[in-house]
Amino acid sequence: MRGLVVNESMKIYSRKLTWILILLLFAITIGASVLGKINNTDPQDWRTETTQLVQHYEERLKITELSPMLRADAENKLKIAEYRLENNIPAPSNNPWSALLTFSGLVEMVMVFAIVIAADMVAGEYTAGTMKLLLIRPHSRTKILFSKYIAVSLFAVVMLALLVACGYATNALLYGGGGTRTTDLFLNQQGQIVQQNVMMQVIKMYGLSIFPVIGYVTLAFAISTVLRNSALAVGISLFIMIAGNSMIEATAKMEWLKYLPFANSDISLYIFHLPARPEMTVGFSIFVLLVYIFTLTLMSWTVFKKRDVSI
Repeated sequence: MRGLVVNESMKIYSRKLTWILILLLFAITIGASVLGKINNTDPQDWRTETTQLVQHYEERLKITELSPMLRADAENKLKIAEYRLENNIPAPSNNPWSALLTFSGLVEMVMVFAIVIAADMVAGEYTAGTMKLLLIRPHSRTKILFSKYIAVSLFAVVMLALLVACGYATNALLYGGGGTRTTDLFLNQQGQIVQQNVMMQVIKMYGLSIFPVIGYVTLAFAISTVLRNSALAVGISLFIMIAGNSMIEATAKMEWLKYLPFANSDISLYIFHLPARPEMTVGFSIFVLLVYIFTLTLMSWTVFKKRDVSI
């Protein structure tokens, strides 16, 4: 099995497309870091700056058309800003760990890139006519399929790790190494303001993001296996991913939507105390994603094992 996984991984990394995606990952991450540095400068007077933020969030909350998610975000930031002023706690100076927390949106870039590769893992073999060459080898269909799935899942994890490594390295050059003991104010699950280690929050956010990333990899892989069409697998997966983002807002009004994987795909919402529904937790979201991952994997295995391939 290990040899099959290594072989499939070599196929992935021998493709020009893979290295183009990796270079794009570096370019976008570095660009986002530089723009973040340009737009975020350390204030000369943090109290004046924080007072202005309080006024800004109070004005924002007066907007009646504000969506529930944006309203909750403004309320959270207002609560933290007022707490800083009341307790004389300035925000930590810009450091690479704090910067990484603002890059949560880049995890979606990893999802897109992983979807592109996953969509071609099985369908590409059918298109190239090499699937029958794999099936005549002394390996079961189960091993062949799961070696492909494991290889593309490892690729997705590597891409996520490269995002964090590139983001930290770039921001370390811009801000300095940053202390591993730096703390900042966050809201816990009960909505209480607590001081927590920024580096641990970064590890938690990106570490737990593995589950939604693997979830979309599994979706693209399953569609690729069932339909044997890479373009359809990419298109359907990206459509579901984009449509799913809008479902997060809708979940606040319709409770049943919380059981869909899309409402649980953004782990950063828990870091910033913005769950789609108050009763939703990180554990709940991970469980929902694992159920869908298992179901889609089972569907892929069932179809692939029973499908006839002319040899």
